[in-house]
Amino acid sequence: MAVYVNNITIDTGAYFSKDFYLDNIDGSSLNLVGYAASSYVRKHPASLNTAAKFDVGFVDRDNGQIRLSLSSNDTALIKPGRYVYDVLTTVGVGSTAVKTIIIEGSVLAREDITPACIVTNYDNSAVGIIPENNTPSSGGITYSEVTSYGAVHIGVKNNQCSSFSANPVGAATTGHLLDDLKANSNEKLNILTTYISRGGVVWFNAEWWNGSPSGEGCSNKDNINEILTILGTSIRADSDLGYTQNSELSSNTAVQNSGLPATQTQDATVIFTGGTPVYVSNASSGSLTITAYEKIGQGILYVSGDSNSNHNANNFNGTDSAIYNGLRYLVINS
Repeated sequence: MAVYVNNITIDTGAYFSKDFYLDNIDGSSLNLVGYAASSYVRKHPASLNTAAKFDVGFVDRDNGQIRLSLSSNDTALIKPGRYVYDVLTTVGVGSTAVKTIIIEGSVLAREDITPACIVTNYDNSAVGIIPENNTPSSGGITYSEVTSYGAVHIGVKNNQCSSFSANPVGAATTGHLLDDLKANSNEKLNILTTYISRGGVVWFNAEWWNGSPSGEGCSNKDNINEILTILGTSIRADSDLGYTQNSELSSNTAVQNSGLPATQTQDATVIFTGGTPVYVSNASSGSLTITAYEKIGQGILYVSGDSNSNHNANNFNGTDSAIYNGLRYLVINS
């Protein structure tokens, strides 16, 4: 395929995200299965130093959709001015690997002069729960009610495991979170991303996959990471553990001062990389991240890996003030 030239503008200090849809010369979608990619912002093409490194997410490999994103912390480090960037893909390994620049262009980094308007007043000072099957029952809410709550829980609750079916995307998986976020012209995804960018908290809960990424247990590693990519975070599911024990708050200052409960007990759980660790477990293999968060726009995405934890148990109805207030604290103090 020819190099796609696209010039972009980044507001320093603000979350940045842009999707690209790549085609072959004949107009068909470029199949990105097996591709790896990296992307850097530099002052000049020959510059040795980089101004930023994009997080490259493969949103839909089969249809050539990728996403470049930068956290607000990353863009804040870019000085206003003009830069260049490109996206380099790699197919294969070792000496036989084929590397190709597929996107390039200029970057205009401009100072973000928009006032930091964080929404802090909500009709409901509680965690609104969107049920896995998107059919509200007792205590559940719909996507249309998201902006009435100071935090919103999506994903697995009650250990139903229906959000991460091992069925391929496009199969009969009505009601699963991944399909919800990709359907209806991204209406539901737009609701969540707009809400979080204005100061909301989206709490995404996953489930373990019993050691098999293909989803032989409750979950599916690839689907979890596809959802995380769609939501615009650098947090990723890395592995899973089947064990029951306490985890404790990380040493991060904001986390320590948040008022979140000092410990959490979880059953089998997903282990994450990226973001800021919230609860960590000092297992024999080392400190493991059980939950994490990342600032996106003015709000945060909070990611946890077990529906059986005592902070996300079967009877969790969103009214735990310590958890709610702790999540809202991280919005203001991160």
